[in-house]
Amino acid sequence: MKLSPPSTPIEIDAETREKAFPGLGFTGPDRDRRRPARLIVAVMATLGGVLLLALAIPRLFSAIELLDARDIAERAAGEESKLTGQQIESAATALQHALEWQNDADLEALLAATRLAQAARTDVPARVAERLVQASEAAKRAIRLSPAHPTAWTLLAMAQQDLNPRDPLFLNALQRAIAVAPYDPRYLAQRVELACRYWHRIDEPTRQLAMAEIRILAGRDLRGLAAMAKRSYGLQAVRDALANDSAMLERFDAIYIALP
Repeated sequence: MKLSPPSTPIEIDAETREKAFPGLGFTGPDRDRRRPARLIVAVMATLGGVLLLALAIPRLFSAIELLDARDIAERAAGEESKLTGQQIESAATALQHALEWQNDADLEALLAATRLAQAARTDVPARVAERLVQASEAAKRAIRLSPAHPTAWTLLAMAQQDLNPRDPLFLNALQRAIAVAPYDPRYLAQRVELACRYWHRIDEPTRQLAMAEIRILAGRDLRGLAAMAKRSYGLQAVRDALANDSAMLERFDAIYIALP
């Protein structure tokens, strides 16, 4: 029997490549051909990880900034008297830094409320105007992010009332504040007082919604409503709202007359 000479190394290597998958009817790629594909996959995975990290870092920084700032800002907006001016300013600064990392309508509205609280605590007219402008701008940014935001329109109306109630922006903000959130409990008293004060300027659909708010406030605190009506010259607005409830109207009139 004549034996065939052994295959050369080159022939063995070629044969190995050709018979990588002998039972499947096709040949597999060699290792040298697989390396570029593996490299591409590794690069894509690395880039994906970097992208996820880049998206997570702003949120992390924002969360760190907001650890204490949100609580202080909410207390300031609620007229918390124990807070110092420095605490409120620090909270406002933290909110601003957080908003550099993300667009958030709620945070913008909270910043507007904080600036309004600062304006109410300030005695220097120029400083008051500055804070009111800052509050107005923050409320506008919140509205741009969320046109039907339940508190931003009220905050804008509150700021614009003190800046310039004759500006058409004020009346538009007031009517939008009542229209987008007539039953939202936040800033209910402020919306009612603004509506009472400018009853002659708001349109009829807005008046109807405002009357519903007045009735809600009457059920909660009739004495407080009477004091508000006297303070804002809103007697007619309240009497219009309570016209169909004779018992409530009679009680309101008695309280109103007894006020100093």
